[in-house]
Amino acid sequence: MESTDHRAGGRRRRRVRTAGRAGLAVLAAAVLVTGCASSDGGGSGDGTGNAAPSGESGAFTQGLVNVQSQEGDVVRGGTLTFGVQALAPVLDPGKQGASRGGTGGDAAAAVYDVLMKYDPDSGEFTPQLAESLTSDDDVTWTLKLRDGVKFSDGTPMDAQAVAASFDRYTEQNGADAGLWKQTVESATATDPLTVTITLTAPWHRFPSMLALGYGMIVAPTAGSGDAFKPIGAGPFTEQEFRPGEARVLKANPDYWGGPPPLDTVRMVALNGPQENVDSLKSGGLDLAYIRGLAPAIKDVVDAGFPGYVGILNSGSAEIINNREGRAGADVRVRKAIAMALNPEQIGQRAEKGEGIPTSDIFAKSSRWHPDVPGVAFDPDQAKKLLDEAKADGYDGTLDYVFLNEPKDHAIALAVQALLQKVGFTVNMHGATSAADIITGVYVQHDFDIAHAGLGFYESIPDLGLQGVLQSDSPSNTAGYADPQMDALIAKFRSTASEDDARAVMGEIQKHWNATVPSAPIGALPSLWAWQKNVHGVEPSATGIMLLGEAWKSGS
Repeated sequence: MESTDHRAGGRRRRRVRTAGRAGLAVLAAAVLVTGCASSDGGGSGDGTGNAAPSGESGAFTQGLVNVQSQEGDVVRGGTLTFGVQALAPVLDPGKQGASRGGTGGDAAAAVYDVLMKYDPDSGEFTPQLAESLTSDDDVTWTLKLRDGVKFSDGTPMDAQAVAASFDRYTEQNGADAGLWKQTVESATATDPLTVTITLTAPWHRFPSMLALGYGMIVAPTAGSGDAFKPIGAGPFTEQEFRPGEARVLKANPDYWGGPPPLDTVRMVALNGPQENVDSLKSGGLDLAYIRGLAPAIKDVVDAGFPGYVGILNSGSAEIINNREGRAGADVRVRKAIAMALNPEQIGQRAEKGEGIPTSDIFAKSSRWHPDVPGVAFDPDQAKKLLDEAKADGYDGTLDYVFLNEPKDHAIALAVQALLQKVGFTVNMHGATSAADIITGVYVQHDFDIAHAGLGFYESIPDLGLQGVLQSDSPSNTAGYADPQMDALIAKFRSTASEDDARAVMGEIQKHWNATVPSAPIGALPSLWAWQKNVHGVEPSATGIMLLGEAWKSGS
């Protein structure tokens, strides 16, 4: 496999792009919690300028929407105001939790850049900060670096610095470190511009690891602890951070790709996706991240805003606590929960039928979707399984935790009604804040079922499967542990072709149906929408927006 940068001179050609191209576990958990409350893609738009329906009712197609056709000269200067979901407390890739789009990944990529980037049109990873990444056997990977690249403090970004950054991220136990430790045998600087990475087994999709936290190279001079400074080789540097208010990034005039057109990027976290919608429409935001509100996303697209639609597979789910002493330790109870739920009915109640209801791990719109459906709605079988568990002493009670805001409350009421119809007694525990859910569900595991997200990004299926399902993964919120599933995840990772990957995903879906780790009820759409005078925004893995070539015209 080879990924090589074909740009002239190894630098970016300055050209007009009118629509862009087709630590803290708390923050990582907040992504899934608040995402449901209110992604990334592997396909393109439908060519009509709208978010197109896919196989599921009311679904969206991943890709660019309302593509701008006008062209003109790049305008330099100005500030782009970006409404995100959350502002990472610190711009340290190893400490800010999952570096994903809308929750810290955009700012981190702006400051550090990424070695590899994801092309949503092709579904492939191509060089960004790296010169090339090649392998003849998917085991030994040769990472070539660009000559002359410097960090923002003027120190060289060489192979030693890159290898040290890899080690630093692993030592900090960054969001993807578990999979790195499992799959990477060594990563060594073999000459000033080459890092040789040796894996424990073939992994065709390894480049995905270098598009997120591991690909955000921190300078050796950045320091640590209270002395840490975010020093990277990206198009921007951090100018100001006001917790809970804004993060301001200023252009790096010495960026390897040339000075960014924008003077500054101002990132703000407003009060949820609806406020992002309102501020976008009023002109208060140049770029807005709108996560999980299907009716609002449709409204913004219909209003003609350009943007990018992404879909987070299993982004809406009922997480079942599999741990000993909990009702979900009994697979019959887990199956009864899943079979009692009707995603279509829940979607009608919560999203007027405009969401993506499905029990499939990967939705029909996904390139990874196998020809195997998820757990089917079967209330009669659910009642039978529940009765069997009750005959063995289970009292039928479930403690259900959810975020007490309009959409999640509507979902919770629908879930409660469906579960009680087959014989469960559901005690409702509405949390007043995402922080309460993070503490109770993700830290203390004090729940039987919880409404949140599992979260399988289209661009990084291996990372999602390992994080959610691997027996020893710290991100395995359900406490699910199954050696056969672990083996299937490793088998999926070993596949090279998409056809082979889908075939193994079919095996994973079948084993999911048999063991029911949790109960997906829908995929979660997101929209990154921008004003018509914004150009050059480039979507990458997990919806990270690359802003090094972004610019604003006069109207």
